[in-house]
Amino acid sequence: MGVGKCVPKICHNDTLGALVDNAVIWLLDSQPLMRAGLRAQLDGKGFRVVFEAATIEDAALLVSRGEAANLVVVDYGIGGAGVQRLKSLLPKARIVVLSEAAELSFLAEMFGAGADGFMLKSIAPEALLESLKLVLLGEKVFPSVLTNFLGALQGHQTASPIERVRVGDVALSQRELDIIRSLADGHTNKLIAKELSITEATVKVHIKTVLRKLGASNRTQVAIWAVQHGLTNGNGSGFRGR
Repeated sequence: MGVGKCVPKICHNDTLGALVDNAVIWLLDSQPLMRAGLRAQLDGKGFRVVFEAATIEDAALLVSRGEAANLVVVDYGIGGAGVQRLKSLLPKARIVVLSEAAELSFLAEMFGAGADGFMLKSIAPEALLESLKLVLLGEKVFPSVLTNFLGALQGHQTASPIERVRVGDVALSQRELDIIRSLADGHTNKLIAKELSITEATVKVHIKTVLRKLGASNRTQVAIWAVQHGLTNGNGSGFRGR
């Protein structure tokens, strides 16, 4: 799928809600530039962007003041737990996740947590607008590149979607463990992608998730944590950044 060519695939929901004119949207993303871009694309085009923030805590504060939203657009980095918290804070709102990469495990995690849509950040502006409208109608929207995995996704929703391994007090998927070991060995994103047969965009998403789970600020801190917990492959030559 090329940049700007992400076409949504729709999974019909039996219970359709009415499309809300001038739907109230909240934007949650740690990157101010991303939020500004989304606001420019959405505000005044059938949507009203009334709130944007970097953290769920900011959204929780707004909810405590009696505010609500029809739709919340979030970055994949908040994780499944973040989506679940948003659903508990705003049970009537639709939740749409934006990700830099399309991978079944990402899709399964987000829909398993209660997300209503999963879209790539490479989606064209027009397709984004239409996809959000479909989500407000009660549709489940996701990238067409993942269409072949719909059956697997439905199976994931009735079982644990991803096997987790606990290291200390942190639950990690096998792929996240692989990423951590590679970071500890000083591998670049390009090398990690080659070793794991995934794209560099997918590597970046995994690293973002690892940073969040470990409470780390950068790759070096992840590498130190890995050494402390015996998660090195022992074949690296030190931290080399990206």
